[in-house]
Amino acid sequence: MPLSIPELAKRLNINESRARLLVQSGRIRGQRVGGRWVVDELDAAQYRPGGPAGRPLSERSAWQLLLYAPNQAISGMDPVDLSPVEKHRLIQRWHRLLEAPDPLRLASSLLANRAEKVELSSSPADLPELREDPRVRPSGVSHPESGLLSSSELEAYVNRKDFDALIKDWFLVAARAGQRPNVVLHVADNVPDELPPLLIAADLAERPGVREQDAAREILRSHLHAS
Repeated sequence: MPLSIPELAKRLNINESRARLLVQSGRIRGQRVGGRWVVDELDAAQYRPGGPAGRPLSERSAWQLLLYAPNQAISGMDPVDLSPVEKHRLIQRWHRLLEAPDPLRLASSLLANRAEKVELSSSPADLPELREDPRVRPSGVSHPESGLLSSSELEAYVNRKDFDALIKDWFLVAARAGQRPNVVLHVADNVPDELPPLLIAADLAERPGVREQDAAREILRSHLHAS
């Protein structure tokens, strides 16, 4: 049964502002229906209390961290096109992540605003071809590195400038309240062709399943160890 924000707040014994923030930040899966947030009872039941490990970064700062981390792991390159202050903050955040007792929890919190998440429904018959659309960058459970490839759903990133055309071309519609989406799109500016491992881990970490959580930790462990 779908829950409104007031109903979710009552269910979790928290105020409505806190309930709305949990949904907007992605800590509890929700969707907008008629301009209002709605949460499935199953998703509400998956929530576990506990403050975030770090204040979420802006979308710009989140992508700076995402794109900087692979450079550190692969070649030790310095971040480019940043002011001295931005560069200093970025390096501090990266080292904080390396030293965190629970880096996945910290990464999930810092990267909460990395993209706008849109949950959609597609014809199951279209999913194989949709995955091959050059505007789509599979991630999370749909990325090969996750080991969790599913033929029944697609999770991916798409550039904001391509989003409307993609929706129109594939006849994608918003998932109805109480309906599990089979397409989850993360919409952001300047999505790279090759998604950083830290991003894939963050997407997996938002899923409640044990397999998804284990895959996220393994990707992050391998990635941070490589740096």
